[in-house]
Amino acid sequence: MKKEKEGSERNIDEPAPSPEEVRRKLRLFLIFAALYLVLAAVAVVFPYEYRDSDSLAYQHIARFLAERPVADWVRPEWWGHAGNQGLFRDHPPGIFWLPAALIRLGVPGPSAPLAANFLYLLLLLLALHGLVRKFSGSVAAWSAVFAFVLTPIFIQYLMRANHELPLTLAVVAGLYALSRCEDSLRWSALYTAALLLAVFIKGVSGLALTLSSAALWAFVLRNGRVLSVIAAGHLFALAAVAGFEALYRSAAGESFLRFYLGFQGGKAVEAGFQPAKKVYNLVWYFARILWFAAPWVYFLAFHGLRSLRARSGLLRDRFLRLSLAASGAIVLFFSMFDRKADRYIFPAYALLAAAGAVVLETRKPGWRRFFGKPPVRLALCLCGLLIVLTLLRVYFHTYHYRFIRLWAQ
Repeated sequence: MKKEKEGSERNIDEPAPSPEEVRRKLRLFLIFAALYLVLAAVAVVFPYEYRDSDSLAYQHIARFLAERPVADWVRPEWWGHAGNQGLFRDHPPGIFWLPAALIRLGVPGPSAPLAANFLYLLLLLLALHGLVRKFSGSVAAWSAVFAFVLTPIFIQYLMRANHELPLTLAVVAGLYALSRCEDSLRWSALYTAALLLAVFIKGVSGLALTLSSAALWAFVLRNGRVLSVIAAGHLFALAAVAGFEALYRSAAGESFLRFYLGFQGGKAVEAGFQPAKKVYNLVWYFARILWFAAPWVYFLAFHGLRSLRARSGLLRDRFLRLSLAASGAIVLFFSMFDRKADRYIFPAYALLAAAGAVVLETRKPGWRRFFGKPPVRLALCLCGLLIVLTLLRVYFHTYHYRFIRLWAQ
């Protein structure tokens, strides 16, 4: 297989870390550990009223689930939320497990889902940094992280209790692990763990990682090792789903998959196949990208069109190829269904915002100089930014909340 030239991909294997590198990584770990504690404290100290229906439901269920024996955690119930009774089977139960565990550790019930969300958020930023760094270098990686943090979708979901951040974490971490699966077996194991996270967090929507993995293999790393890791990971995930189904039948006395697949499948295709409707969905999601991944997606589009005219080969950068292919596959997949929502293509927003930042890193020397600063300094800047955004999010959510929806459906 031909090796591409330096400049479009900066992923040369690094030597063993020096003592200074180890100390730097330790400092970064301590910085982000402290950041997590601060964000979790904000969730506990400041009153925060959930307003979106998903967060309201999931925090309610997690609080009741924490009081149940762990053996019952495979079969959560509605426990009276919004008048609903009986088993909760709209999605797999993975979204409740971390908040329920945090409640058992002493985190107040209403705050535990936010504390879990902050953990998913920080791990997502770490995975995004690793993925971009693998293909486009450290400077581009830091710029991608800051860019994603400064998008409307990130700020909107900064304090919620639903699936989008953990699902996007699974997609991005899975892609990063897959990109490094030739280095050691632990990356293959991490890829399988990401698949399990995707499946047990949001079930069928976990196919976003499957589609993204296929895009990585087809457009970036087309070799047998990557393909074998994808296949092995999916076989393991299928075995895990079969094991979960057996546990669920044992605990609840009935099938989870039969209800879940019937419910989700019926809702997704209830109107039948209407080509015009699918094209409409595609345009609808495209409009969402223009807003929720703004402003970085505009830089990506501008420089993409410019490179086509100049034939400068923008897509020689492997991360740009990956982000465009994976995002396109995700958007096309969800456009095929009757149900649609902004959040369904959440991983695409993250990848496209990061791609816009990568374009700026290659085109703007000032941008490159700023994000070429020492990592510890950049980490401290990021911490300050996240704390300020979180406090502003709490303030505006509490005192100036407005529900605005343009072009709803």
